[in-house]
Amino acid sequence: MPSARDFIHAGPQVPVHGGVLTPSIRRDLADLNRQYLELALAPELSIDPRFAWCDMVRSRLVGTDAATRSRMAACPFALFEIQLPAENRPVAPLAPLRVEEGAATAAGGEPWQSRCLEFAQFALFLALRLADAAPLAIRMTLGLSPLAELRLHEMCPSEVAQFAARPDVVRPRWSSHPRFWAMLHGAARIDSASALQSAHCLGICLLGPDFKAMAARPTRTR
Repeated sequence: MPSARDFIHAGPQVPVHGGVLTPSIRRDLADLNRQYLELALAPELSIDPRFAWCDMVRSRLVGTDAATRSRMAACPFALFEIQLPAENRPVAPLAPLRVEEGAATAAGGEPWQSRCLEFAQFALFLALRLADAAPLAIRMTLGLSPLAELRLHEMCPSEVAQFAARPDVVRPRWSSHPRFWAMLHGAARIDSASALQSAHCLGICLLGPDFKAMAARPTRTR
């Protein structure tokens, strides 16, 4: 299992030597995390399942300023998960904001729906870019299992864009883990490099179960 030093460095401008995440991956990941936090903390999207933190987590994060969000976003992993089907079945778009039968309709008007779709597209195309170049990074940063990675390889770009319209493709990471979010938020609020590193280490520990499936990478058909 990779050690914490493979993922953590003092800041986004410090090169990673021999680590999993390159500076460009860190840059793009931080940008996606920042967008995710901005969307998740918008009052209009407070009941949207794509940003469904538990009440304790949400109450702590509500009102977080832009500078704190930016420091929170500079993690060596995504603050959200991407969910892809393992089965090779046709991708059919769902009705906007419908998550499952009987689920509550999420809030937010057309501008917010467009921003959420744009975010999902960015996240999926980043995953598509990393799938060939950095398989270990894609599983750690975006929470994709080997089977989901294989499914991603089987998708053409138009399918990826279509899949982004599904409201179940994005989910919050560790939505019911107040300790992690308290550590990350507190460290970012006081702008403490050592506290941020501790929060990142906790996040990497929470990734432990995800790495168990990394020993055998599935064989691609193309």
